[in-house]
Amino acid sequence: MNLTLLYPKYTELRKANPEFARKTVLTLYENTGSISKVAKLLKTTRKTVRNIIKRFKELKEEGLKDLSRRPKKSPNKTPPHLELAIASVRKKTGYGRDRIVRVLKEKGIEVKPSTVRYVLKRYGLQGRYKRSKYRKRQRFYDFDALYPLSHFEVDLKEIYDTGTLSEECISHASKVNIPPYQWTAIDVKTRLRFLSYSYEKSFTNGLIFMLSLIYFLRALGIDHEITLQTDNGEEFGGKSVDKLDYLNRMIFKPLNAKLIHIPKGRKEYNAFVERSHQTDDNEFYIPQLELCKDLKEFLFRAIRWQWVYNTIRFHSSLNTTPYKKLLEYYKLPKKIALFPVMILDKMVNILDVFFPKKDEYYVLTKDLFIFGFF
Repeated sequence: MNLTLLYPKYTELRKANPEFARKTVLTLYENTGSISKVAKLLKTTRKTVRNIIKRFKELKEEGLKDLSRRPKKSPNKTPPHLELAIASVRKKTGYGRDRIVRVLKEKGIEVKPSTVRYVLKRYGLQGRYKRSKYRKRQRFYDFDALYPLSHFEVDLKEIYDTGTLSEECISHASKVNIPPYQWTAIDVKTRLRFLSYSYEKSFTNGLIFMLSLIYFLRALGIDHEITLQTDNGEEFGGKSVDKLDYLNRMIFKPLNAKLIHIPKGRKEYNAFVERSHQTDDNEFYIPQLELCKDLKEFLFRAIRWQWVYNTIRFHSSLNTTPYKKLLEYYKLPKKIALFPVMILDKMVNILDVFFPKKDEYYVLTKDLFIFGFF
């Protein structure tokens, strides 16, 4: 009788249960005392049988289990100190691989983005995938035709956000009289940002901010049409079509500018300014707000943050800084990145500049703004 017909192939046994397969090899060897016979019965090689016997003699029962296939030498393995540096930056900042590479490069540590990705995966520090609310990505701008400093997204941010800042931080900010509202305008083409602050959320403050931005750009020689895109908040004119038409016809058109509102409830139309507010929280308010001893120091830090954002901070989507992006089109001085960070509530008198006293119509309009009738 052919005994090989009674035994399955070793490869089949190993696929079903590796430990049982090796035990079978050892059992047959004990019974036959011949490596060749065992190999013939299980339809495998003598080298395989020999290795199983050798491993069992050296490791006993552990030799029956699958051993690690990890190489003994890994000359290309990332050094432990570099892995810890990558993991530390990730835990501290939550940055993605490209920004981690830039942070480490600033510290004199050269590392590839692919290395960062593999390290984050090994340490279980990969970010969760967030499925977009909008199945189909929409582009709301023709970036090829868009000109720098021509289209701005404008929005109001509440600084005292309990979902972002701690109660201690908010309490400290209130104690030193830091304004609770930030007014932001961001140029869609270059991502240059301009900031101001206020204690009240009012249309007067919104108007002063938008007019100040227009005059600031005009003073630097920007003479093309400027579009200001806002939501439908009352601080930007509200939902009234007639009011928006009046503002454009009597106030913005003479300045070669226009105010437009995004569709109601569609914040994605103002995605750039909305996203920049998250950067404000992560890189300015969270780490610096509690360090401000008074309002003067806060305004100093705010204008410094505006300068850093516009001229120093690397912008991933631009692959450069906003100011350097601007230089590709305009040769403007760096002072364009230093829009005056104002307390808008104290700038009511500046409306005398926007509405000359010699014009009775504009005097009336200015008074309506001040007393809240409009």
